[in-house]
Amino acid sequence: MKAFLAALRFLTIFPWAAREPRAAEDLGAAAAFFPVVGALLGGLLLLADIALNPFTPGLLSSVILVALLAWLTRALHLDGLADTVDGLGAGGDRARMLSVMDDSRTGAFGVVAVVLLLFFKIHALEAIDSERWRALLIAPALGRWAMVLFGYRARAAKPGLGSALVERLETRHVAVATLIALVLTIAVLRAAAVVIMLLVAAFSVACQEYFHRRLGGVTGDTFGAVGETSETLVLVALAIGAR
Repeated sequence: MKAFLAALRFLTIFPWAAREPRAAEDLGAAAAFFPVVGALLGGLLLLADIALNPFTPGLLSSVILVALLAWLTRALHLDGLADTVDGLGAGGDRARMLSVMDDSRTGAFGVVAVVLLLFFKIHALEAIDSERWRALLIAPALGRWAMVLFGYRARAAKPGLGSALVERLETRHVAVATLIALVLTIAVLRAAAVVIMLLVAAFSVACQEYFHRRLGGVTGDTFGAVGETSETLVLVALAIGAR
């Protein structure tokens, strides 16, 4: 229970989890429950979609759902995406890119990245249409599972929340997270489950290799970036598959 509450605290805005004291040593065990937290977020989105359906047209409903997900997660991962893209866009050596990522101000690269990602999410949900309950449930779960894979055996580029997770993430935590993600994905997507999970896994590993090469390791911001882009990747893949 403590590990699950720690996962809620690190990934969401839920107030009852915030009352628990934050401890870096909880991060490894908490990572095992990242897909569960994602599925919980997906369930809330599905309930909201059902409530909105009689009153709002499809596109407006998709916008509200994407906005709701950003609010439930405190837009923390979107901020990580913006900081990551700002740093990479600034160029230069690793020290310069990491310095730009630490800047609290969001630059043009970050703004464009967030806007494009939100557009992809909204239009993917709209394209899925009648089957989007599956996407609403599974995309947040797989996006958070991708963060676990991304951190496994990674190097930390600098001290911080990202390095705390990397240092405490063990094989057993990844195995539990993967088993949970597999069960959830098979239950929701059935035959397409393995293909979608392999796609997310390949993307996560490729991102880890990329950030190792560009930044010398991973950071808390890159965890957020990978979570958001993996979630969007799932939505886009399901939208294409629905055609």
